[in-house]
Amino acid sequence: MTTTIENSFMLGLDSNFYLKDDFESPEKRTNVTWFYPKICGFQDALRTEQEKAEYFSFLDRQTHPQQTDILLYFHIPFCEAFCNFCACFKESSAKYQGEQRVRFVKAMVKEIERNARSAYFQGTKIKYVQFGGGTPSALDQESMATIIQAVHREFDLSEVDGISLEGSPLGLSTDGYIEMLKSLGITRISFGVQTLNEDIRRKLTIKATVEQVYQTAENIRKAGIRTFALDLMYNLAGQTDEILASDIHGICAELRPSFVQTYRFNQWEGTRLDKQIRAGKVSDVLPSGSIERVQYRLIKDSLADYGYDRQLLINFFTHLDETGPIGLDHACGGNGYRASYTLGIGPAAENYMGERSYRNHTNVDRWIKDVEDGIIPIEQGRICSEDEVENRVMVFFPVFGTVRKADVANLEKYRREIDWMVASGYAVETDEAITLTEVGRENAGNIAFLFYSDEEKARARRTMYLSLKNKRNPFHQDEMNIPRTPVFLQSKLATRPADASAAPKAG
Repeated sequence: MTTTIENSFMLGLDSNFYLKDDFESPEKRTNVTWFYPKICGFQDALRTEQEKAEYFSFLDRQTHPQQTDILLYFHIPFCEAFCNFCACFKESSAKYQGEQRVRFVKAMVKEIERNARSAYFQGTKIKYVQFGGGTPSALDQESMATIIQAVHREFDLSEVDGISLEGSPLGLSTDGYIEMLKSLGITRISFGVQTLNEDIRRKLTIKATVEQVYQTAENIRKAGIRTFALDLMYNLAGQTDEILASDIHGICAELRPSFVQTYRFNQWEGTRLDKQIRAGKVSDVLPSGSIERVQYRLIKDSLADYGYDRQLLINFFTHLDETGPIGLDHACGGNGYRASYTLGIGPAAENYMGERSYRNHTNVDRWIKDVEDGIIPIEQGRICSEDEVENRVMVFFPVFGTVRKADVANLEKYRREIDWMVASGYAVETDEAITLTEVGRENAGNIAFLFYSDEEKARARRTMYLSLKNKRNPFHQDEMNIPRTPVFLQSKLATRPADASAAPKAG
């Protein structure tokens, strides 16, 4: 059986789609924006050392504007096993043992020192620290401790709101690991459950067992970690409404995390899992836009029934009355005019410093070597336009569900979009704020694209095209999970004459 799969990302990039009648059609529900302004490995490459030197000269010639919060993000790219749905940059932890592991940790410390000791960050107070990946807990205790201790030593954390770490039951279940994290100031731990259904977990190549999931949740509570969060995915192949309801019950009634983070399944074209789904080898119940909408509504209603009735971000639910900062709110610009900045450390870490948006090498060995050689380990970066920087608060506004008018620098610039949202029932406007309705929240990803400039929309289309053309994952333009010629090119290649690319013969 061969199945046609919607590519909602591509369809959602029509620059005028919000003027059409099918805004709420299944294929139009696009991803919420988590990083903006976006960068592209093919369009924003910094190819020479001179380009890099000019781009990063700001680190030594100016200081950070103190009115802007900073999120310090660490990308630890190692995993004990690869889940086949994941598009994030990662490497096998087994590949980086012994001397390679030592070199990686030393490079992390050196990059920490280089940034912290630059003129730009002198005296700057970090607002939040986030360890992501990959799977940070794939690092052994000594390696992780060395990195966290360097953060405390080099950066001013006197006013930090929290230090969060993403993990996996595989690493977190190691004796003493959670206690070590607690002793080094970790205040929040999160890990992905995705689903508790054993059959689906096996097809997604999730290695941790359900038993390990339950034990890890209990160990986090026993260690006295302030808060912990669990990830739940929906619209997975084979995930019926009944299975999803069972997943929600297991997470909310039995695992009882402080927060539940919900993520829609993204079927990235060209990946191994995409190939299996299209060939009908995973399940008769296939991901679709219509199922996704139904399950999104089911999740919202069910979480509320279990007491998770506070929606902090578009995908972030809690039962707590006093939540405190959660990290992602800083990552998404802080929802204010000045917006949060992000300093990323480690392979594939993304950065945003005012008008500068850049990304570290998506290659561990190259990243290590550049750091060792005293070279800034960046492969892509661009200077964003004033228009893009100004748009940032409105692009991120759907993540929060509301924005204060006082936090928007030029509100009337967005008057056409605001009036359309209100008239169409996606938002309400008061004297103080603009707030999404329930149907607006369901279409938050689409609404974010309303506030992309035409240039940004064109860049996003071209990023998708170039990624697929060059057999790269569209997420970071790397080779994660890409085994073959992308589907959208196969028919063209199949019909191309054998000598079509050859030079015409004389005579």
